[in-house]
Amino acid sequence: MLAADGVVTSEEREFLRRVVGRFGLSEEDRTDRVVARDPGSIMATLRALAPDVQSRVMALLVEAAVVDGKVTPQERALLLASAATLGIEASALEERIARRLKSNVPGI
Repeated sequence: MLAADGVVTSEEREFLRRVVGRFGLSEEDRTDRVVARDPGSIMATLRALAPDVQSRVMALLVEAAVVDGKVTPQERALLLASAATLGIEASALEERIARRLKSNVPGI
């Protein structure tokens, strides 16, 4: 998600650092698992997760997309594909994205 648009901002790098720390990933894990894969592989991985983990991963994907204050078309496409894979309606996803973007606005 962080590199979906071909650019990784400082906010996105910091988000990745926090996620890596939170889940205790090693440098090797970070390199192997963070590098973009083909969408089919990503969707298959999402489907294979336990339902409670799916919802947490989806929340992390949204956080990764909004961390720099905008959602690019590439990020939105990946989010929509992920949501569809998990049976989440597009309108529910769009509402969540809008809420998260609004809450990330400085001074609010």
